[in-house]
Order: sequence, then C-alpha cells, then structure tokens
Amino acid sequence: MRAGRRLSRAEPRERAAAEKDGTGISPGDIADHNSRAALALIRANGAMTRQELSAHLGLTEPAVTGIMKRLVGQGLVFERKRLDAGRYTPAEFALKPDGAHALGVSLQPDGADLLLLDLGGAVTARQCWRTGDGEDALAEALETLMAESATLPLGLGIALAPDCGVDLPVVATMVPDLPIFSMPDTEAAVNSERLFGLGEPEGGLVVVLIDRNVRAGLFIGGKVFRGMHGRAGQIGAMRPGRDHPSLDEVAGLAAYQAAAAKGEEAVSAWIELAAMRLLDAIVAISGFVSPGAVLVGGALPDAVLDRLIAHMGHDRERQEAYFVPASWIPPIRRTTLPSGGPALGAACAPFMERLLPKTT
Repeated sequence: MRAGRRLSRAEPRERAAAEKDGTGISPGDIADHNSRAALALIRANGAMTRQELSAHLGLTEPAVTGIMKRLVGQGLVFERKRLDAGRYTPAEFALKPDGAHALGVSLQPDGADLLLLDLGGAVTARQCWRTGDGEDALAEALETLMAESATLPLGLGIALAPDCGVDLPVVATMVPDLPIFSMPDTEAAVNSERLFGLGEPEGGLVVVLIDRNVRAGLFIGGKVFRGMHGRAGQIGAMRPGRDHPSLDEVAGLAAYQAAAAKGEEAVSAWIELAAMRLLDAIVAISGFVSPGAVLVGGALPDAVLDRLIAHMGHDRERQEAYFVPASWIPPIRRTTLPSGGPALGAACAPFMERLLPKTT
C-alpha cells in the first residue's frame, strides 16, 4: 500500500518530466498499479465502499470512482448497496469470482494435476493425467477444463517438477490462445501457501518438497527468492562429505520406498537418517534467511511425513547432542495444502501477472 500511495501522489512536475523524456513511471503504469491494488483489497477484504478504498489506497474518491468503473467494465467487480448500514446505505463494490479464471498444471515425472481456479480462489474443476495415458489425453483434459470457464481463461500457470513426464513446449501447443506462465513447483507451492494456506508469516516462508528429488522454495523479504543463478533451494544435491550420499539419495521417495519394501524396522531407520539429513539442510537455510515458517510436503504418505517431521522436532538425547535449535529457527510443520499445492500455486500466476499486484 505504501507503493500505491507513493505512485498516486507523484508531483505533476515529476510526472511531466517522466513523460517528456520517456523515463520513470508513466500515468498508465500508475493506473494499472492502482487497479491491481484495489482489486486485491476487495479480493482479500470483501466488499468495500469508495470511502474505504480511498483510505486504504491513499487516493481521492474521484480517483477510486474511475478505478472501479474500469473494474466493473471488465466484469471483475460489481456495485451494490451495502446492507444493514443504517439510514445511510452507501454503494460498495464486491468481487465477481467468476469474472476471471485461470488454469493451473503441476507437471510431474509420472503425470500431471490440473485445475481451473476462479478469481475468488475457488477450484471449479479438476483433472488428473498420467504419463501412460498419452499426450492426447493431456490435451483433452486441458480442453475439458477450459470448457468449464464462461470466458477464455487469463492464462495457464505451469509448475515444473524435475524430470517432468512431458515437455513444456508440448503443453504450450495444446493451448495456443493462452499465455503461459511457468515456474518451479517449489515456487508454486510457496505461492499456494501464501495465498490459500499458511499466509505470509513475518520473516518469510520456506517450503520443502520431497518426492524423487528434495528441494525448497523460499519467499523472503516479500518476494520469491531464486538466487543469482536461479538455483536457490536446490538442497537435494547437498552431502555432508565427499564419500556420503546426497540428500536426494537418502531422503527422496525412492529411498523411502526401498525401506518400506523391507518392513517397519527399515522404515524407522530410514526416518531417523532422513530426518537428520533434512535437518542439516533446513538449518543451513534458516541460519542465513531466518524464515518465519518452514513447511515440508511432497509425495510421501501423510503418516510417514508426520513421523519424519516429528522426528526432526523430538528432544531426544541423541538429537540434542547433535543439534540444539536456536530460538529464531521456527518449528517444522507439514504443508497445509495437499502435496504442497503446486497446481493451485501455478493457477495463481496468471492472476498475479495480469490482475493482481506483483511480488517480484
């Protein structure tokens, strides 16, 4: 909101200079930002009056009127009289959840989860595709989801797991009329937790996903953190020494499945080793970025994931000898959404890119 006020109150002389030499922020940029901010407020807080929007945005009521006129014209909000407001019944603006939709796809090595998300954050349709079904079946699933939307979706967000079962360009050819927004599935999982799950804790958020690979998504300082070369969060390659196996080899899904095939005793041994190695990685992350929350999810069975997390948090004698957590390292918890919610987070991308305030 501070950015909204700063942009909306730029001095006329500064605006004129920016327009003259082509630098700075244009009036169109300002209008776009304010429209996005207003829509985000209504989406988060429910119906709001001009006066309420004016106070939150730091804009005059006539300016708010212009913004709302555009949003109403786009079919994203509608105007109505506020109920139970006493003698004076002001007009308020409410979100039209079906005013816009977006597609989200989580591409994994063995298939894909697909969904259609409306502007209010409700999943209106789902599809599931397995690699063995063939690419035609994936195209059919996308077509079925698009048919559920009264208007053309804003775009397709794609969450990419390592070693996906189908290439991104192949998926793009299946929806030629839609813009594509792709991201790692860890980033999508972070977005879904921010918007639909845990929220944005003070200090930021780390989401660790465990399936064939172990990896992390980071939301720090109000934005997704990818690192200088886009490799931040690739913790699966970590190993405590040259002759030790990597975190992927120790804590990945294949290692768990191998242990499960041998019985409960092997699973317990795997949990103990995997928990210690995961704790190494989480401490390494927390020691540098000090997040407000660390969540773990992925493809492990829920009961096994809970045991793994509990093992990392138990104050047993041998663990205390290995690691004593500092007060600023948060408790480790399970993700609040199934499998970290990558498909849901991916579906948010078209909204964030085209309608809502951007975080990056």
